[in-house]
Amino acid sequence: MDNDEGLQTKRKLLIMVCIIFLAINLTGATLEEANTFLFKIKFTNYTGLSYLFLAAIIFLTIRYYSYAQHYHSKLYDHWSQRLIRNYKILYYIYGDTEPKGLLGKAIDVYIGDEPGITEPKYCVRSLFRRSISYESKAYDSTGEPCLDTKYISLTDFGEKWKFHHYLSLLWHELAHQIEATFKYRENLDLLAPYILSIAAIFSFIFKIEIIGLLQHGT
Repeated sequence: MDNDEGLQTKRKLLIMVCIIFLAINLTGATLEEANTFLFKIKFTNYTGLSYLFLAAIIFLTIRYYSYAQHYHSKLYDHWSQRLIRNYKILYYIYGDTEPKGLLGKAIDVYIGDEPGITEPKYCVRSLFRRSISYESKAYDSTGEPCLDTKYISLTDFGEKWKFHHYLSLLWHELAHQIEATFKYRENLDLLAPYILSIAAIFSFIFKIEIIGLLQHGT
């Protein structure tokens, strides 16, 4: 990630624009001149300049996301695998076909039929939909053996897997995400530009209220 010049360039540009826009909105500073090496431009329409900054921030945020999405996926794989390998969540005992841990209550797949279930993946499908995926042996249209991905929904409750088990799982997930965010610097490196971008946009939308609070505090 540190050696990705495209990502780092978009990151630095987005951060710089956000910081300048925050300074203009929160301190009352004005950008009067811009040196373009060939000539200087003096800005007189502050409202138009603000909208220009806002559009630039939104555009740069989208561009940054397109470069960072690959690393978001990798970091997701890291924390989700740490979660599902937690002995409190799921583990197997050698020679025993019954899964143990919290997710053992949701898995009703026999290891002898589906050995891939011993190496599952944790899937975040939407805001509150979770599932487990695993590789299963199958056959294609020509009869050749292949691997198929099967899913076990964690929002389908039954006799063993209850709603309170699901809530406990979400709590463990939140703990692992928080740990990943603050323990591993790569997460904060990726998230910082988004945080600045949101702060800059909010500083524009709620500029009067924020300045009023700052003046009241001083």
